[in-house]
Amino acid sequence: MIDDANHYISEKKNSINQTFKPSAHFSAPIGWINDPNGFVYFRGEYHLFYQYNPYDSAWGSLHWGHAKSKDLVNWEHLPVALAPDKDYDKDGCFSGSAIVKDDTLWLMYTGHIVNEDGSVRQVQNMAYSTDGVHFEKVEQNPVATEELLPEEVIANDFRDPKVFEKNGRFYSVVATKHKDGVGCIVLLGSDDLLEWQFESIFLKGEAHQGHVWECPDYFEVDGQEYLIVSPMQYQKSGDDFVNINSNIFVSGHVDWEKKIFVADSFKEIDHGHDFYAAQSTQGPAGERVMIAWMHTWGRNIVPHELDHGWAGNMTLPRILHSNGNQLSQEVPEAVLASLPKAQVGERVDGPAYLDVKIDQDIAFRFGDESDYIEFGYQDGLVYIDRSHQKIEISGEEKWPTSRRSVAIDAQHLQVIFDRNTLEIFVNDGQESLTSAIYLQGEKLLQQVK
Repeated sequence: MIDDANHYISEKKNSINQTFKPSAHFSAPIGWINDPNGFVYFRGEYHLFYQYNPYDSAWGSLHWGHAKSKDLVNWEHLPVALAPDKDYDKDGCFSGSAIVKDDTLWLMYTGHIVNEDGSVRQVQNMAYSTDGVHFEKVEQNPVATEELLPEEVIANDFRDPKVFEKNGRFYSVVATKHKDGVGCIVLLGSDDLLEWQFESIFLKGEAHQGHVWECPDYFEVDGQEYLIVSPMQYQKSGDDFVNINSNIFVSGHVDWEKKIFVADSFKEIDHGHDFYAAQSTQGPAGERVMIAWMHTWGRNIVPHELDHGWAGNMTLPRILHSNGNQLSQEVPEAVLASLPKAQVGERVDGPAYLDVKIDQDIAFRFGDESDYIEFGYQDGLVYIDRSHQKIEISGEEKWPTSRRSVAIDAQHLQVIFDRNTLEIFVNDGQESLTSAIYLQGEKLLQQVK
């Protein structure tokens, strides 16, 4: 199946419509992508895997796509890494992660299985590569099944393992759903990546925090411990969690004797329209780098609806810095240096960077008079407003989502454009807003206030 997928990509990749396809943001050659997977630094290069359906611009037949980069700017597409070709992953190689052990690259991923009666089973599997390109699934698969789990969790929501090493032992945080109807993360442990044991309910959510927590990620920045989770149907609160499916930084600490995460705070990672399933890795200098899917569930998929042959891309990579319980998100210098400067009053057709110093309210319009988005800083809020974009984007939410904003004393905006993307970093990454945009007319950048 991997050979079939790679042949199809090679034959069909030049047939897609490039109108909205970004060039500074990672996207696949053809087909659908969603969650970043297996983001890892291996032998002097960043490797990025991702949920991938090469055959259609809609979710389905999930493989693991694969690319690598030396600088987080220029990405080289590699052959498909995993395909759903075993009985334990026959209906999809779902999300997971990567780790380097003994100069070998290991992948841990969820095998999705739909039984004849329609019920779902999700199990955890391992694959490895000695060259970083070609992967072999281990004979022991599945290495973790629902039999490991306590009765209090729902076994058919058991996915998205994020593997890490701590104190000489391997661990993995895995998403589950608790029988109380809330999201929770379980912790698995292993000495060799092949035999896994249940360790604990690592963190359990509350009723307002969503019914499933997808794509967990545990890491440390400057000695402070964090979890990333992607809750589905987190309760809206003012300008926070306006996206019904969101992405959260959880700060706190781990009681490693009890193996539980003690949470101090929950904070929405990004206040734009399109940010989900963030995953991080450690770079060569010990820095923590994060990337996410620039979309979210429950929204219409514009390139798919237009039959463009592709859908989905990643955000720009971001370097995380700890400031107390908070994390800031810095755009890597190499990324900024690769972007031409945007000029107010001129067209911006490709990737570009606008630096805005703020000493009063300010607003910009991007597009033409009949088809545009607006962004800026007004009344203590940094915002992106898509309400004047001709192509309507709607979702599962029962409230308006065309405008997203965050309350902050903004002094500096870094605004990054691409063909279908707008990313705003406030005060060097203290807050961020990330949105997909689909403008059909002239892309003129104007200051309107």
